[in-house]
Amino acid sequence: MFYANESDIPVRFRRLTRIVGMLSKVDGVRHELVDEIKSQIARGEYLTEDKLNEAIYRLLREIMADEERVS
Repeated sequence: MFYANESDIPVRFRRLTRIVGMLSKVDGVRHELVDEIKSQIARGEYLTEDKLNEAIYRLLREIMADEERVS
């Protein structure tokens, strides 16, 4: 599904788009992949609960690993 503008995108999709946008500022991010995911979200083709859960799990795992390296 295509959304004409951000206000038409369901709230949970807007949140995911913002999270992906924040992640795009992290070093080592493949920006072309971030852009493609943002496009899929806007079209309503990306988000599934399983994908979101996996992304959150991986992000938390990476954050925890980074904290262990710093400590």
